[in-house]
Amino acid sequence: MTLDPIVAEVTVPVTTTEAFVGFTAQMGEWWDPMLTPDPAAYTGIAIDPDGPVASVHGDEQYVWGRVVGWDPIGRYTQEFWLGHAEEEPTTLDVTFTDTPEGTLVHLEHRGWTEGSEDVRATYTHWDDLLRRYAAHVS
Repeated sequence: MTLDPIVAEVTVPVTTTEAFVGFTAQMGEWWDPMLTPDPAAYTGIAIDPDGPVASVHGDEQYVWGRVVGWDPIGRYTQEFWLGHAEEEPTTLDVTFTDTPEGTLVHLEHRGWTEGSEDVRATYTHWDDLLRRYAAHVS
């Protein structure tokens, strides 16, 4: 097993600002409810640019991250602990780069530590999530 970052990317036919807004403010619209603590009650995702990232399930929120970088011109970074301990967060780092076709969205999920190989192996959905995201913003 490896501790290398998980990398996924997609090019979307929108501006970098539109791509950023689609990824952040609209995450709850494209995120797969099956990847939340309570899929049947899932209603969205709340992101505070200066604080927590949480799945919203009716009146309940399940915090699974914290924003540590918010640059609408090109980068979104958060601590990430969905599926593992908050005390051992990983990092989700997403960049948005202009291309002739629109915007290249490059995602890296990194920060895996010794002993987290089994947890890392469960993160197989980033390509699927980026396809859902691309369909949403396109």
